[in-house]
Amino acid sequence: MYKKIVVGTDLSKTAQIAVEHAAVMAKALGAELVLVHVGSEPGAPLKELADSVGAEAVCVSGNPAEALVSETERLGGDLLVVGSVGMSGAKRFMLGNVPNKVSHHSSKDLLIVKTDRRRGGSGSYKKILVGTDGSATAMRAVQMASQLSKQLGVRPTVVTAYEPPTEQELNALRKSDVYSQWNASKSQRETPSEFQWRIADASQAQDVLERAEHCAAESGVDADVRAIEGPPAETLLGVAQDEDFDLIAVGSVGMAGPKRFMLGNVPHRLSHHTPTDILILHTA
Repeated sequence: MYKKIVVGTDLSKTAQIAVEHAAVMAKALGAELVLVHVGSEPGAPLKELADSVGAEAVCVSGNPAEALVSETERLGGDLLVVGSVGMSGAKRFMLGNVPNKVSHHSSKDLLIVKTDRRRGGSGSYKKILVGTDGSATAMRAVQMASQLSKQLGVRPTVVTAYEPPTEQELNALRKSDVYSQWNASKSQRETPSEFQWRIADASQAQDVLERAEHCAAESGVDADVRAIEGPPAETLLGVAQDEDFDLIAVGSVGMAGPKRFMLGNVPHRLSHHTPTDILILHTA
């Protein structure tokens, strides 16, 4: 799935955790690994770190977030890995926050490694949680996450959270062209963009899961599928926390442009509050 993995490092202890996770994934996938340090040339420490994980080392200057994104493009990387420090708490509103800025501007898949608390384990992923709402882009994320799961030898769990529209929202729908989409046949229907991550009821959620299960099977894996009533971001976070998932995978739609400031934006909320690593799959 990934041929070249790029990981950002400032040579700190927390960044070391991200490097270790990137190295484990690169080995599992047979991918090249490149360490990118933004700033003045650190000399031996960077080379020694790269040698310890069998990686190439690159040092560039410039704005850290912009440099990481542009260097990933230049190197032909298809996955960018960064540590999560600064992604939670009040710091998430700082414009200079590197993982936060990278998450909004990267055109590649992005793995944010949870580095603000040390977890046990080897850095490999054994339990992968995938979120979907049934939209075309979200189903693409299911496909991509399933391909990764197959290569890692993991059985993914796919969850769709359904939250019936309020009566006020239903009244608004009845007055718009969107309403006809909700009543269209399964083959004709796509979830309206205004209601992404909102599934009308349990039966429609089941329809989404059937398609997700089929999508995973086409990628060569058997997926566990669940429909859970509740708000999507909170539902996924709760499942990940309660069941000790190693990784949450979600599509990137909504992570770019002004929509990223909406509190209801699911990938954005997940990236700031996830209890574990998160893989944001570029589906835009």
